[in-house]
Amino acid sequence: MATLTKRERVMRTMRFEETDRTPLYDILQNDAVIEHYAGHVLTVADGDWVKALAIGRTLDLTRMPEGPQQPRIERQDNGLVMQHERWTSWIIERPWHDLNGLAEWVKHEIKRSNAQVFDRTYAEQFHARIRACQAQFAAADPTGRNDPTMMIVESGAGLTEAYWHADIEQFSYLLMDQADLVEEWLEARLLAELRRVAAIANPDVIPLALTYDDIAYKTAPLFSPVWLRRMWLPRLKRLVTAWHSRDALCVFHSDGNLWPVLDDLVATGIDGLNPLEVLAGMTVETVRARYPRLVLTGGIDVSQLLVYGTPDEVRTACRAAIRAAHGGYLMGSSTELYWDVPLENAIAMLEIVL
Repeated sequence: MATLTKRERVMRTMRFEETDRTPLYDILQNDAVIEHYAGHVLTVADGDWVKALAIGRTLDLTRMPEGPQQPRIERQDNGLVMQHERWTSWIIERPWHDLNGLAEWVKHEIKRSNAQVFDRTYAEQFHARIRACQAQFAAADPTGRNDPTMMIVESGAGLTEAYWHADIEQFSYLLMDQADLVEEWLEARLLAELRRVAAIANPDVIPLALTYDDIAYKTAPLFSPVWLRRMWLPRLKRLVTAWHSRDALCVFHSDGNLWPVLDDLVATGIDGLNPLEVLAGMTVETVRARYPRLVLTGGIDVSQLLVYGTPDEVRTACRAAIRAAHGGYLMGSSTELYWDVPLENAIAMLEIVL
């Protein structure tokens, strides 16, 4: 078979069609890996460009293309105070002191979500950002064909940001005390995202959407499967349907052990799953055995193998995943190549198919 473009390789994989090789999908957040493939020192000043070089020379599909951040503290319009570090951010202050204060804050957030408008200008700027990134990726294409790495666009159903902003413990108390308010919040967040989808969807620019919510940790779901089936899965289905109606395929992302709700997730119509929590028994082999037509992405364990294993162990795991997948598989780490992954292990994974 002739060498495919990256888009051809990814989209043929999404349709379980033959490809010239297994495509690579990952997020690069590792200075050593980026500098190795870019051939430049990574700094905050030119981080987007240097990271784009590394992406263009290695990956078929990616997201989160931005380079490292300048460490800083930021107070947002909604009162949350963020601590930003080179590759990560977290909330250090919330503008309430008790559950009643949280409830009032949520009411304001509902109003903010209901007021969000995604117009033509927003869509044009969003598409321009994607095209600019892809132009940088194309300039780095090692084949000389100016073949850009694809980008998958994140599209959340609204739960992750809600419990993250509120704090998972306080969110849980609010859910018990004011379930109707939480449902109103989740609905407002979903409706805002559906308006955004209607504005930006364009299969020429966005053939793939990453629908997401982190609903699990390594041993079990974060929320009761009964609650997820009643309150969250129908909303995810509406989001997937919105993308499908606009000719985009959907890969669903959540970390953690999804086995208790995986049948329900597949029933929402998702086309693929990311990233496969290997330590929860969600290997390429086990998930493929149960879902022969679900596209699988990731599956190379980044919590243990890629951090503590040897390059030979990494290569062995990669070959085993490719064999077990029987097509419909985009190889990559189980979420991202982050700063603790040794360079030699990242190279072992990436260059098994390059």
